[in-house]
Amino acid sequence: MLNSLPQVLSGEQVRCALHISKRKCAWMLNNGFIKCQNTGKRTRKYTVLKEDLLTYIGDSANHPEKYVTPYAEFSTAKYNKNRKQYQRKAGFPYSLPSTFRPWLEQEFETVPDALTIPQVITITGYTDNTVNRWLRQGHLKSVQTQTTKIISKVWLIDFYCSYAYTITNMSDKHIKLLQKFFKQNGGK
Repeated sequence: MLNSLPQVLSGEQVRCALHISKRKCAWMLNNGFIKCQNTGKRTRKYTVLKEDLLTYIGDSANHPEKYVTPYAEFSTAKYNKNRKQYQRKAGFPYSLPSTFRPWLEQEFETVPDALTIPQVITITGYTDNTVNRWLRQGHLKSVQTQTTKIISKVWLIDFYCSYAYTITNMSDKHIKLLQKFFKQNGGK
């Protein structure tokens, strides 16, 4: 689909290509996530070169932590006063150190090599809906047996070392795991 796009795109074409809301697209363009030219007009305000959009797509796939957006900025959740307010991973560096994986492998030494979804829920502290969404979206790998899905411990470690670090609303267990790592490694 990206090959069929013109060389110069409007904000609406960028929004459609990325499958995001108008509000999120405008925020990303205004905050420099995607290089663009702002004409200052009320309509057709942005022009984006195709190569800049492709640069953003490639970089956001390789470094998703650089493109984390504010929690509930683009939904009605921020207006719900009864909803628990989540803190972003305050105090954690933007990129995960390379020493995290060996540390996590040692930390998960007693974890079984093959895990069921309820076991992953217990280990990570996330809900079954969240874990199933990660499985559907391909962030967390699994294999289907006749009765259930099985997640390898190695795949769970891969998940923690990649996509999981970009989660805005981390579970308490996830935050405690990261705090333990950074405390043991002197904040590095």
